Formats: sequence, structure tokens, C-alpha cells
Amino acid sequence: MESEKVMTGEQVDKLTAAELLATADRASHTMVAAQGPTRIFLLVYALIASTVLSLADVISGTALLWLAALIIPFVLVQFFSTRNRVRARPVLDGSATYGWYFLMAIIAVSCLRMWTAVDPASIGAKWIISCFILWQLLSAAQRALDKDRVQDTREQAV
Repeated sequence: MESEKVMTGEQVDKLTAAELLATADRASHTMVAAQGPTRIFLLVYALIASTVLSLADVISGTALLWLAALIIPFVLVQFFSTRNRVRARPVLDGSATYGWYFLMAIIAVSCLRMWTAVDPASIGAKWIISCFILWQLLSAAQRALDKDRVQDTREQAV
């Protein structure tokens, strides 16, 4: 009965190896997530783009340009906050899933441009739908890129 409670050295080594692999996996996911744009930046971009898309049929072109220019301070903040970070190396053999999400975002924006919204209810509906679609596609593209970076790092280490 005592032999059942005592672990052999091989079992301890397997347990330690599994813990070390789990720790390395968590660390690689954390590092990859810290290198890319922050989720807040993606959300702000989706909110500003949704606002511009929703108000495109209602306000003048000059006002739209000033509204779109709101993204410039956020781009500068993102640039200055990430410029001292280590540059992420390009993914050598990615699945390009993030490219498909980007293409779907372009198609979604094209379809949303065809929707003419002039009354407040339809403008609000268009803003909510475009914000949801853009946020889902941008965050899915970022997750796919992060996944490809982790997978590429694993393959390069072998």
C-alpha cells in the first residue's frame, strides 16, 4: 500500500516536464499578446470607424474627415507606447487566417457603405451593427495572428 503513495522518479520527471511546458506555453502567449496592438486600441479604432460609417450619409465630408482624424492621437499613443518594445519577427509560415479576417472586414465595410441611414434609429442601428462586426473581425484577426506567432515560435524552436 505504501508503494502506491510513493511516486517514482520517472513520474516526478513527467510531472515537472508537464508543468514546465505549461509555464512556457503561458509565457509565450503572454509575450505575443504584449507585442501586438492593445485590445483597447482595436476597440477605439472600431468605435471611430463605426461612427464614421454610420454618419457618412448625414454629415458633410469635411466633418467626416475631422471625425476620422480622431484616430491620429490614438495611433500616436500606440506608436510611442510600443516603440521601445522588442520588434516582433515576421511569421515565416503563417496560416494567413488574419488576412481572411481583414478581407471580410473590407467586404463588411463595403456592405455597410451601401446601407443608407438618415433617421436617428437607423443611424443607431447601423452604428451598433458596424461596431459589433468590426470589433469581432479585428479581435479575431489579432487572435489568429497571435496564434500563428506562437505556433511559428514552437516550430522554429524544434
